[in-house]
Amino acid sequence: MARTRSQDYDSIKQAILLAAAKLFAERSFEATSINEIAGAAGLSKAGIYHYFDSKTDILRTMLIEHLESVGEIVDAALNTSDAPRAKFRRLTEALIENYTRPASRNQHSVLVNDIGCLPARDREFVVSAERRIIRATERLLQSVFPQLGEHEALVQPITMLYFGMINWTDTWFSEKGRLTPRQLAALVAELILNGIAHTDYSALAPGHE
Repeated sequence: MARTRSQDYDSIKQAILLAAAKLFAERSFEATSINEIAGAAGLSKAGIYHYFDSKTDILRTMLIEHLESVGEIVDAALNTSDAPRAKFRRLTEALIENYTRPASRNQHSVLVNDIGCLPARDREFVVSAERRIIRATERLLQSVFPQLGEHEALVQPITMLYFGMINWTDTWFSEKGRLTPRQLAALVAELILNGIAHTDYSALAPGHE
């Protein structure tokens, strides 16, 4: 007979993922044991295996769900009637707000530091989800600055520099700092938008000396 799920199955599963994300972010995936995850989630080791097959299964699920959440943020920002610049500012604000929440900060830290612990097939799936987010952002920047169409080789580097500004926020941002997440997002958006607008791309094209 198949095992029935309790009414709080999903909430307990999420509690495990949150506990594991905090431990992985603080100690790394490899240095964290199933017993430690169980203790942090208030479960027995056997209880963990009711929800996940292995520690790697926890990591896989965590990263996939995190990127699905980020993908939804990107889709929500892009699928509006706003002008491209407004979409970019909205996207940046939503990403910064997400990455500065404690749970998301932990998940993002794990994504940056522990993705290499996934088997190759799972790692490629996660990387593919990242690429979709990057491509969508590239298209948005090109809609803001059509002139980038004349410098196709620079679009991806510009986009990766943008994500580079955002992706490390969790390593230094403090709620006690001088900027709120919204103010930080506005600063990031203005630096990128003004930087793109005032850059001499002809001097930066690949092969230019």
